[in-house]
Amino acid sequence: MKELSIRVAVAVVGIPLLLFVILKGGTFFYTFSVIVTLIGQWEMYHLFERKGGKPNVMSGIFLGQIVLATIFLNWQPYLIVLGIFMLMYIIGTEMFRNQDSPLLNVSATIFGIVYPTGFWGMLLLLRLNLNAMLNFNFDFAGKFILTMFVAIWICDTFAYFFGMKFGRHRLFERVSPKKSREGAVAGLIGALLVYLVVYFYQIVPITINVAIISGLIVGIVGQFGDLVESWFKRDAGVKDSSNILPGHGGILDRFDSVLFSAPAFLVLFYLIG
Repeated sequence: MKELSIRVAVAVVGIPLLLFVILKGGTFFYTFSVIVTLIGQWEMYHLFERKGGKPNVMSGIFLGQIVLATIFLNWQPYLIVLGIFMLMYIIGTEMFRNQDSPLLNVSATIFGIVYPTGFWGMLLLLRLNLNAMLNFNFDFAGKFILTMFVAIWICDTFAYFFGMKFGRHRLFERVSPKKSREGAVAGLIGALLVYLVVYFYQIVPITINVAIISGLIVGIVGQFGDLVESWFKRDAGVKDSSNILPGHGGILDRFDSVLFSAPAFLVLFYLIG
């Protein structure tokens, strides 16, 4: 009962804050992105350390934030040059660090930049540029990203409760023993329902095709992201990526589906735009 109270208390504070930064966008969403990715990278590097890796944590976090700032400043054409510089810098500094396995350490450092910061950066890119990509003169991006978060919450809720009640067949037992196929299907249906409601009531002006594809992205790609995070934690031997959010675990636990859905939505809207 105490844990449930803590979870509710964190949600009461966190959800309005999340709604605010998504709808305000701009510097507010960028600042929120910085906080999320800083903590997320720290959690990811902690998982690597539990497996014996020694990532260059400070360099990884610093370079990750440069990537995020580059996206915020709309300097995307420089990302390739930045990526080459980052790779050379990480390899060079690892050579001088001389700590156990350079292959493992370099890989861990780079991966901690890509996931979660690079993946979240695609969400930031959507929030900053989606209106221009689709030639909308109102805040389509804020409403669409908010819808994505709602769809992910509904997907998770449907998957959890239907899985608890009707789950008989394991989805991927080696990765996440408690997840069921029945729950996964229910989660997919929940995500599709959210986007169909949004389409029929035109809460966000999307076509039926975009609504269905969006539901599939959240219901399939988003749940895959959840599985991936469970896979990482299981390999590292931990229940949660951290305890920074009382009753909810860590940043990677809360935003795993978002991290994988964002790149898929970016591809979708590039194709549409």
